[in-house]
Amino acid sequence: MLKYLEAVAKIRGLAKPFPVTTVPLDSATNRILANPILADRDYPPFNRSAMDGIAIRIADWQQGIREFHVRETVFAGVDAVFALTEGECYRIMTGAACPPTADSVIRNEDVSYLTGQRVHVESKQVLYRQHIAQLGEDLAKGNQALSAPCRCDAPTIGTLAALGVRDVPVYAHPSVAIVTTGNEVVAIDQQPDCFQIRNSNQYLLRALCAQWQLPVVLVQHVRDKRGALLETLGEALEHDIVIINGGVSAGDTDYVPEVLEELGVDVLFHKVLIKPGKPVLVGTAPSGNVVFALPGNPLSCLVTFKLFVEEYLWCCFGFGHARFKKAKLLNDKSKKTPVDEFFPVFRESQTDGYTWRSHHGSGDITAALGCHGIGWHPQNKRDINANEVISILSLSSF
Repeated sequence: MLKYLEAVAKIRGLAKPFPVTTVPLDSATNRILANPILADRDYPPFNRSAMDGIAIRIADWQQGIREFHVRETVFAGVDAVFALTEGECYRIMTGAACPPTADSVIRNEDVSYLTGQRVHVESKQVLYRQHIAQLGEDLAKGNQALSAPCRCDAPTIGTLAALGVRDVPVYAHPSVAIVTTGNEVVAIDQQPDCFQIRNSNQYLLRALCAQWQLPVVLVQHVRDKRGALLETLGEALEHDIVIINGGVSAGDTDYVPEVLEELGVDVLFHKVLIKPGKPVLVGTAPSGNVVFALPGNPLSCLVTFKLFVEEYLWCCFGFGHARFKKAKLLNDKSKKTPVDEFFPVFRESQTDGYTWRSHHGSGDITAALGCHGIGWHPQNKRDINANEVISILSLSSF
């Protein structure tokens, strides 16, 4: 049986980059940028005033001139008509191009406007190029503006727009099939009897896929019958990623592993030395599509999706940095098992740390309610002491 890090290594070896496509900018939010974007020109493309005020020649200030005549007003998007001579200035607006004969801007708060187009400077000090954003100081033409991969969040979308990128190169989304199993599982709009449960994991998995904007094309529930599983999983294997929930352990009706084998799925691994989620299975269909069979308990389902499905997505989208971050666990934690344990952690307000809370087991529907991430208790470590730094996987996808 594989250890956790051995299973992760196999997942990484399985991952291949998703194809690259283009989408319109107004559809690119939260997509994964696939190619770096270069600056099409200098940014700013001219010396730009950062303030409303006046633009002067610094040489005039250095010669002791404190009262200037306004030669003209320069608005954003408009070029100046006249060059400055000694003792002259421009009135200038924020965002306007600072004309070549001016090399310092003094903000309105530091001047007094007099009659007859005269302005008196109240400042005690004026510096060369103050309040002027210089040509190309943000980006020079041809420089990399955006690296890839990266998620197209709001600032990224704004930057793409500023760069004139109307068609955004992004990774294509894989199609997903979700198949839940179990005789005891009923639809959420059905009143369960004493020994039945509602199909919460179907909605959990759909929500997890939605965080990655994955198109879930097939969603189906199947009872624990070999024939029905064979038919449904055969259809599901036509999709890029197949996520199966339940029927993967060692019970008499856990038919999923043998049905997958009958369908030609090459099992990469089945069972990992982790808690919760030990029965997890990962394999590939003859077509190359990837199969994740996750345990049926709610917390096990969440944890194995985060650990294995998201690891696969992370690698296929081209991210190279580690997914776990380091943070303090504020309370003590012990474990008895010699395996990697994963547990919900909760961010404590006004601190830089997290806490964990006890629960009855991975079948509790509220075990992860309100959590902010998944903590990692390494297999070779019995105790975690309060305020010790541990690895935490954020509940958000990025």
